[in-house]
Amino acid sequence: STQSTGIFYLTLIVDFGLQLIFGLLSILLKTEKFYDFIGALTHISCAFLGVFYNWDTTKDISFEAKLIQAVCISLWAGKLGAFLFYRVIKAGSDSRFEEAKKKPLVLLIYWMLQGVWVYLNLLPSLFMFYTDVKDNKLLYVSIIGWVVFLFGLVFETVSDYQKTVFRNNPSNKGRFITTGLWSISRHPNYFGEIVLWFGLFIAAAPYFSTPYAFITVLCPTLTAVQICFLSGIPLLEKGGITRWGNEEAYAKYVSSVSVLVPFVMCCECYKVPLTAAGEGGRSGYNSTDALEEGNQQGV
Repeated sequence: STQSTGIFYLTLIVDFGLQLIFGLLSILLKTEKFYDFIGALTHISCAFLGVFYNWDTTKDISFEAKLIQAVCISLWAGKLGAFLFYRVIKAGSDSRFEEAKKKPLVLLIYWMLQGVWVYLNLLPSLFMFYTDVKDNKLLYVSIIGWVVFLFGLVFETVSDYQKTVFRNNPSNKGRFITTGLWSISRHPNYFGEIVLWFGLFIAAAPYFSTPYAFITVLCPTLTAVQICFLSGIPLLEKGGITRWGNEEAYAKYVSSVSVLVPFVMCCECYKVPLTAAGEGGRSGYNSTDALEEGNQQGV
C-alpha cells in the first residue's frame, strides 16, 4: 500500500474526540438523549473520512467499492441512530443511564466505551480504505458481502419495525410478540445485527493488504459474543422468564422458536429453565424494557 497508516490514527482521534466533547456536554446538561445519535454520527463521519483520506483515483481504482462500503455503514448507522433517537425522545429518557447520570465519571466512561465500540465496528473497513488497489478481480467477493449486509440490515429493520408496531398497540401492553419475524426467532433484530457486520467484513476482506488485517474478523465475532453471551440475549431471556415464565403460551414459544438463528433450534446460546414469574430476577421486570436497554449497542 502507498497510503499512510495515518488513516487509523486520524479516525481514532475523531472517534474519541467526538465522544469526549459530547460526553462532557452530556454531563453538563445532565442528559443522555443524544448518546446513540452521536454514536451513529461517529460511524458515518469516520467511514467517509476513511474513504476520502489520501484519495487519489489515479493510484486507486477501488474508490467506488470503498464508497459503497461507507454508504452501507451509513445506512446501518443512520437507521439505528434515527430509531434510537426517536425512541429516547418518545420515552423521555434512556433507562440504561438512570444511575450513570448521577455519576459524571461513570457517564463519561459510557461515552468512551461507545468510542471503542465504534472503532471496533469500523476496523475491518478501515483496513479496506487503507489499501490502494490496482485491480478489482475480487470485487465479486465484496458484492457477496454487501448482499449479506443488506439481508442482515433488512432483517434487523423489519424486526424492529414489527416490534415497534406491536408495542404501540395498547392491546399488547404487557404481552410478548410472537408474530412476523419474531415467529421464527426470539431475537431477529440481533440476528440481523450479527449478519450485517459479518457481511461488511466479507466485503472488506478482498482489499486487505496485510494478513494481519484478517484478525479483524474478531470485530464482528466480538459483536456476536456480546449479543449472545453478555448483555444482549441473556438479559432479555432472563427478563422474559421473570415476566412470563409461568405462562404456558410463553413456555410453548420458547420451546418451539429458535433463540437467534431462524429455524435453528440447536444453537441455544442462552437457556433458562421456565419457572414461576418473579424468580431469578427483579420483580415486575419487563423483557420488552430489557429489549430497549440491550438494543444493538450492549452498553
